[in-house]
Amino acid sequence: MNYKCYIRRKPLWLMIMVCIWPCMRVQAQDTGFPLPQLPSSLSQPAERLDYLLRHYWEQYHFDDTSAGNWQSGEQGFVDFINIMPMADSLLCADAAALYVRQALATAGGREQFNAHTEHYLGNRLSPLRNDITYAHLLRQAVGYYSLPENKKTNGADLQRTQFLLANIDKNQVGTKAADFKFKDSDGKRHRLSDIHTKRVLLMLFDPECYDCMLAKQAMETNPVFSDPDMLIVRVQPSQVKRLYYITGTPSFYLLDADHRVILKDATYEQTVEFLTKEAGK
Repeated sequence: MNYKCYIRRKPLWLMIMVCIWPCMRVQAQDTGFPLPQLPSSLSQPAERLDYLLRHYWEQYHFDDTSAGNWQSGEQGFVDFINIMPMADSLLCADAAALYVRQALATAGGREQFNAHTEHYLGNRLSPLRNDITYAHLLRQAVGYYSLPENKKTNGADLQRTQFLLANIDKNQVGTKAADFKFKDSDGKRHRLSDIHTKRVLLMLFDPECYDCMLAKQAMETNPVFSDPDMLIVRVQPSQVKRLYYITGTPSFYLLDADHRVILKDATYEQTVEFLTKEAGK
């Protein structure tokens, strides 16, 4: 799978359908993913969004393991996770539950669920990465695997999903970052909670990591890292691995003055892009 193949078509047509067209059965022309028919009685965008998410997967056959159906389901999944952030938390949870119950009921569906969630939501290089959406799906999967009729046969899936969810839930964007102790370059001990600056940039790096070394050198000459109101704290992942979700190094966490997470587990390039946009506002 590659991202360009399946996210080239933004779900604008779905948004238009939700917001403008009250009654229409649509199929994605390039993949054939079957979308539900929106009843003509639904006149408000919120009502249409609710109906679309609750009925989104009803016509898709998870037990069809053909290549064409896999491609259709993959594009359907991409559009689904693009739409979910438009809804409130309760609707997202309900939509995730409906999807998970259908997907995990078959071996083919479980394979698709694992592949698509990891590729599009669990990979920090994915432009569609969204830990909140990912957590909704994983939480519902944990619930499904925990059912008495599933627990015996899906014990390994349950443990794996619980592990992923526990990590995804760490330091979600908008939450307060976990506190920890660290040493500065002079060997002095500090706590994150003792830092009082407008911004804190945590750089989680491995001294033996070549990419970390390159990022550290690049930061010395890149003006976006010279903001006097932003303190850069470099910490080795081993010091915070129980508190912070790290999928690769270097990993960057940007915190506000109250130490709430703005940017989570970002690459050097993603961090530069974010800070550059911030500086241009």
